[in-house]
Amino acid sequence: MIAVLVLAAALPGLFVDADPAPAIKEAGFDCVSIPAARAEAWKGQCAKVVDPEALTKLPAPGVRYRMNEARASSAPWVDTNGARFARGLKTPALITATAGKAALAAAEAHAFGAEALIAAPPVDWPALAAMNKFLAALPAEPLPALANVGFIDDGSGAATENMKLMLRRNILFRVVSKPEKALDLNVDSKKGDPSAFAYEVRQKLTDPKRLLRLYGSEVVIARLYGSATRRRVALLNYGPRVVEGVRVRVLGRWPNIHAHVFGENVEATDITVDAEATEFSLPRVPAYAVVELGR
Repeated sequence: MIAVLVLAAALPGLFVDADPAPAIKEAGFDCVSIPAARAEAWKGQCAKVVDPEALTKLPAPGVRYRMNEARASSAPWVDTNGARFARGLKTPALITATAGKAALAAAEAHAFGAEALIAAPPVDWPALAAMNKFLAALPAEPLPALANVGFIDDGSGAATENMKLMLRRNILFRVVSKPEKALDLNVDSKKGDPSAFAYEVRQKLTDPKRLLRLYGSEVVIARLYGSATRRRVALLNYGPRVVEGVRVRVLGRWPNIHAHVFGENVEATDITVDAEATEFSLPRVPAYAVVELGR
């Protein structure tokens, strides 16, 4: 394994292309970002002028339920910006969040350590403010991200799909320019079925070596951060509803466990710890949960 990125402490901001309105402060925002065309209207109020064209524009994260061609059931497809974040952004992100997606967009940017502004409809401002309040209350000490797999990204569309499926399968990877010996496995991007690619990577890596495994949901993506004495698990629920009964397995012995769950009073249950790994369950996972593990 190897440590890579650092979980960012910066909170996602609200981008408003509108004149000042009481609803902004009522939602919980004292300061916002605005385009230059609104600067005059915002004089005397806390607003930072930004150029939207200079930002990296990203869509809202979420999940789509699509009919599976092979069987008569709906299969969830997770829409995540994780692949873009994994490649690294040259400028902060501007995420256009459709109704109901602003809090998740902020949580995703935080989990991947990305600087972001969120453009959201007024109905979502209170939820975004509540998420920022939750993020601000999380442990402030940054921890490096951990990965098993080095992914040699050629910048192609196929590589993007490869990364999306590894993310969905919770195979922890980092983008590398060449193989790195410190990692358990290094792989090149591959054309074809990205689901088959993710399965092949998992088989080559083997489950016993995986730093983190997740059970109980197809719409929850996990990130893992850590040091010699700590681990931090970030859980993103891309679905529209709270997920009940998610189980997490983290390699190593981490008996002290404390959960921070957005909008919920939830603690880890069914904890098992041995010399090889630590497992625990979260009865409920809303849009975002962060679990601290220690010696």
